[in-house]
Amino acid sequence: MRYRLPLLALLVLPLAQCSCQRDADTPPTAQVPVDATLAGASRDEPNARNRAIADASSTAAQAAAATLHAYLGALPAADRTRADAYWAGGDPGRTPGDAALRAIPGLRSMRIQNAPPVALDRESPPRAYEIPVDLRLDTASGPARMRGAYRMRTRIDGQGWEITSASLQPELD
Repeated sequence: MRYRLPLLALLVLPLAQCSCQRDADTPPTAQVPVDATLAGASRDEPNARNRAIADASSTAAQAAAATLHAYLGALPAADRTRADAYWAGGDPGRTPGDAALRAIPGLRSMRIQNAPPVALDRESPPRAYEIPVDLRLDTASGPARMRGAYRMRTRIDGQGWEITSASLQPELD
């Protein structure tokens, strides 16, 4: 008997708390306290940080792709030293992975399509990408096509991107 009253009070207390809650449809009548505003801002910080990371990664990927496009755009010109400057160390090496492309006589122009760059590390933003490419070539002997990928990394000084390797194969139409 003496435990019934406190037990009944414990059972009714949660119901009383629920009935005092404001409906979601009822407009608020009081000002939002400053502390609540600050708490909301701290909840948005991870979202803002994630957006900033995504933006930095997107910018880095676009810059790497732009550097690759500049390199490929320089190949049809007779100035190979300008094209070679896009490679790590300023030299594509003895047998670059795009040797078949570089050896095409009478390369007049090319249409470059690249897939989205794929990050090769977990840095934020990534410091290395692999960029798949599909090239349609206009040569003196007729049209040709090549497909493959280039690997890019940030330069040692952090100022731009450089090509570290390439893998291209000719394709038949």
